[in-house]
Amino acid sequence: MPAALRRYAMVIVAVTGIGLSTTLSSSAGPGAAPADSAALAVEAGRSAADGPASRGRARKPADAAVTPPSTKAAPTPTTAAPTPAAEPAASPSPSVPAPVGGLTQAEMNNAVAIIDVARQLNLPRRAAVVGIATALQESHLRNLANPNLPQSLQRPNEGVGYDYDSVGLFQQRPSWGTVDQLMDPRESARRFYAALSRVEGWEQLAVTVAAQTVQRSAFPDAYAKWEGLAQQIVDAVM
Repeated sequence: MPAALRRYAMVIVAVTGIGLSTTLSSSAGPGAAPADSAALAVEAGRSAADGPASRGRARKPADAAVTPPSTKAAPTPTTAAPTPAAEPAASPSPSVPAPVGGLTQAEMNNAVAIIDVARQLNLPRRAAVVGIATALQESHLRNLANPNLPQSLQRPNEGVGYDYDSVGLFQQRPSWGTVDQLMDPRESARRFYAALSRVEGWEQLAVTVAAQTVQRSAFPDAYAKWEGLAQQIVDAVM
């Protein structure tokens, strides 16, 4: 083969080879596209994930899972009622001594009133003995009203006396005070002790003399017989 013809044949082969290569590349293109598209999609997803919309999630830890609220009603807190403090026991009231010497309870109560007043006035025990002996003689320790003083009948009393206008435990007359004052066992006792305290040296006098000096009775020695019982009553109370 001449040299010119040989060169022409080589050119034809080269051109044919180039066309074949191009054809093969074109036929392989569609098969490779999906892989390239998937790669591009992943890359696009990464770019979108790093965009502004996901900045908050990228800058802080994932939020903790939220527990759905319970549908059960929350238990109502109960407040225990405070236990009331124990009240202090009431101080027992002083008991009235039982009657002695044949007295009734009412008479004993009047005796206690007379003795209590002596203690309140800081008088010695002997003053209480004189007071009790006097009241035993005058009224037998009964708070007596008197019809001659009608007002006295409206006051609490344990009977009625008729000695002129005398009333109360000590049978005191209106010159000693008002009816209300003389019918009050404690007030009448205060007035008796006030008069006794004005008797000079009364502490050294016999009980009957001390009583008579205050009362100015028509029977000056009548008080003596009550001294023993008066002592017994005072001993029971003081």
